[in-house]
Amino acid sequence: MPPSPPPTFPSWLALETRADGARRLTAPPGDSSDQNPAYSPNGAQMVFTRFDRGYNEGPAALLLLDLATRQITRLTPAEDQDNVNLPGSAWNPHNNRIIFASDRMESGDVWRVAPDGSDFSRITHHDGKPWYIEPSWSPDGKWIVFEVRQGGKSEDGYVGKIWKGQADGSGLTRLTGDPAFDDRQPNWSPAGDRILFQRRELPDGQWDIYTIDPQGGTLRNVTANPASDTDASWSPDGKWIVVSCDYGGLLLPNIFVYPAKGGTPLRITTTDTHEDGAPSWSPDGQWVSFESHPGQDEDTPADLWIIHAPWTAPVTVAPPS
Repeated sequence: MPPSPPPTFPSWLALETRADGARRLTAPPGDSSDQNPAYSPNGAQMVFTRFDRGYNEGPAALLLLDLATRQITRLTPAEDQDNVNLPGSAWNPHNNRIIFASDRMESGDVWRVAPDGSDFSRITHHDGKPWYIEPSWSPDGKWIVFEVRQGGKSEDGYVGKIWKGQADGSGLTRLTGDPAFDDRQPNWSPAGDRILFQRRELPDGQWDIYTIDPQGGTLRNVTANPASDTDASWSPDGKWIVVSCDYGGLLLPNIFVYPAKGGTPLRITTTDTHEDGAPSWSPDGQWVSFESHPGQDEDTPADLWIIHAPWTAPVTVAPPS
């Protein structure tokens, strides 16, 4: 597909520009780290997780970024809690609720909240371990999919499996269960017909992106190549999957896009100084937002960035509410 002309960036993208055209959206204070951007259904806002003590180091809270004014508001209390959203389909257009994982009740469960802070409610209920994390909505808002993580024989000491359930937390069903694999970070496709997730062979295999149907069958490897592919989510038309990837032997992961049915990836960011991850596509198809931190040290705090997706066509989105 031929590229479109270089985009004209709006005035709200003026914090900083990298050589590859990416623009910085946030400047978190102190050692805090901004991660996991996910767009509102109309594209006017973004929910993200701010870790207070560094990269993936809580306590952590959900924050909202208004893209027109750059105003940031806190949506959940930190208070020694980890409240963490997943990039991609975390904010549903039908129920206008943001889904996330929280340990506020001494167990890792799936929660939801309205963008005005109301309806702060628990979806799943269980005690202790395993942790229910990394949730996303089905496109109609009637189902959820999430990762069940517990201790196991992997390089980081954890193993995940993919589960789904109804939006009220009932009918929990395991979708993946092969003991040879570690499965994480599920995201439901815009059409509702596929769920993607990242998978590696235990104990320390390479990450690939797979898709599965919502009934737990027809497993497909989308990224069958020598690269490590993580943090995947969908384009709004469901034809593409955006990932963090070291394709081509990169020392630091950049943002790439794969055809949803597999194929050669297209590189979106081109930095050799930053690790780019956790990408989300804007509802109009024109932008990809992601987290980025300098160097190979994963403890370095991240900022939120945005870059144009120049080869996509815009799609219709809901008007601002």
